[in-house]
Amino acid sequence: MKLLRWLLVLVLLESIALFSGARAASETDNPAAVVQALYHSAFVHFGFTPDTIKSNRQWLTPELYSRLLKKVNEPTPKGDAPDIESDVFLDCQDPPNKFVVGKASIDQAKAKVDVTLIWTGESGEKRHYSALLKQIDGAWKVYDIDYGKDGKLTDLLK
Repeated sequence: MKLLRWLLVLVLLESIALFSGARAASETDNPAAVVQALYHSAFVHFGFTPDTIKSNRQWLTPELYSRLLKKVNEPTPKGDAPDIESDVFLDCQDPPNKFVVGKASIDQAKAKVDVTLIWTGESGEKRHYSALLKQIDGAWKVYDIDYGKDGKLTDLLK
């Protein structure tokens, strides 16, 4: 009887491990899921600080991450405002009330995922962005964000 219990426990533990591995893999296998996770994190970690950039590292290409980290750590001359005063993923100083992630359009190892930011209340403003991703070692990573008429994230990092 004890052997049967041990086998049952082992099968259960193995099932849990397989399920969590599949779930974690699927989050980076799907460009829309990566963008969903990035924007969720951007809402939770709003702003442009070393900590907010570090908290989003897992969804960014190494190049974009290092450029963001370099920019956020640049010293600001006394009396000047920093080059970037808003959240770089949301491109705003006041966070929207919600965001909607669209479907991914994939072209080989690159993908584009549309994102809509929505402010409720008097303004009722909506902004439409596109997150640009590429595959790195089988995982989708954001390498830029196209803000539409306001340019791209990488333009801010020059």
